[in-house]
Amino acid sequence: MKKDHDFSDREVLSIIQKIHKSRYKIVLSVTGGGSGAFSELLMHGSGSSTLLEAIVPYSKNALAEFIGKEPETYCSEETAREMAMASFERALKLCDKNTDTHRMIGIGVTCKLARKDNEREGREHDIYIASQSATRTSTAHLKLLENRSRETEEKISSLFIIHFLAQLCEVDAGNILPLSMIPELANTVTRSAEVGEEIGELLVNTLLQGDEAKKRAINLSNSSDNSHPEERIVFAGSFNPCHSKHVEIAKTAFKKYGSPVCFEISLANVDKPPIDFISLQDRMDSLGKYSSEEFMGDIYLTNAPFFADKAILFPESCFLIGADTLNRTFNERYYREGETKESLLEHFSSMGMHFMVFHRKNIDIAMDDDIRQIFKVVDLSEYQDDGTSSTKIRKGRIQSDQA
Repeated sequence: MKKDHDFSDREVLSIIQKIHKSRYKIVLSVTGGGSGAFSELLMHGSGSSTLLEAIVPYSKNALAEFIGKEPETYCSEETAREMAMASFERALKLCDKNTDTHRMIGIGVTCKLARKDNEREGREHDIYIASQSATRTSTAHLKLLENRSRETEEKISSLFIIHFLAQLCEVDAGNILPLSMIPELANTVTRSAEVGEEIGELLVNTLLQGDEAKKRAINLSNSSDNSHPEERIVFAGSFNPCHSKHVEIAKTAFKKYGSPVCFEISLANVDKPPIDFISLQDRMDSLGKYSSEEFMGDIYLTNAPFFADKAILFPESCFLIGADTLNRTFNERYYREGETKESLLEHFSSMGMHFMVFHRKNIDIAMDDDIRQIFKVVDLSEYQDDGTSSTKIRKGRIQSDQA
């Protein structure tokens, strides 16, 4: 008699065999829950056709090292996407040069499953899966509603990963038992964002070459007018999301210079993982709310995390920055190899750059005279700083979701 929870049933075996014939190359990372998917992919043979590497960043430190930052929450869609990006980077580096990058996929999985001991009443059980490829980011979230054993939830998680992987590999997953018997499966929440080849190439080159990647700027505004004033105003930031203080800064600069403000987002970041395409779409949406405002100029996507690189892409420009960004700019951690404060200032001057530095509450500004020549401070009396920050907004959303 066929058992619902038999991992080796013919149905699952058939799907896995199809996955291994799909010619996709996968790096799969899980924080613990769902690790049974590793053995499931390998125990039937031909696993090397698909699985390049299996990674379990189990401890908090291991996860932070793997994704390049301490996650804001350990079990979330965002963390799964960051794991998928790190896995995709591994896939790019593990495949030979002849492998089509469009057939490489990084997958990240983070779960919150039943505990055998000290299970808190009302504690939610979640499975978050994300994938990253050259041109697409996708996610799936399954909230487990029924009381089940840890072992059963582990099996469900592993099968959910196999089902998700089959879809990525363009394999008909059919109805996997016992997955198809879970009533909450119908409420799976999915998201995806796809980009064109130009942006995809920018991400791949950034991941493969890092700081050595050729710096590029892609206009995301669908603007056919490439002309700009004699001096361009550029607001560089993560805009995750764009908020009222960003708008206030842009309006202040627009009033001063009379020119629309260009917004620049770098896929690469010194302190954080590269931006995935769902996150990029969210940031674009937050900026798009102001598309009809007169201060709003073009939006550029680059792979230039350092202002020294941005200077090359946007010469003869005035950059808008906050006081915290000023302090980071002259921190040696943010210098390119072999760079010094003196050489950086000389580079800025040669590229015709100068900066408007917007003072922020509770942040001290210390500038030497040589810095003041190209960095002009906008005092708090000249614009409104209500204390809003992207970090506070994101933390508020997390607390709201957890309430």
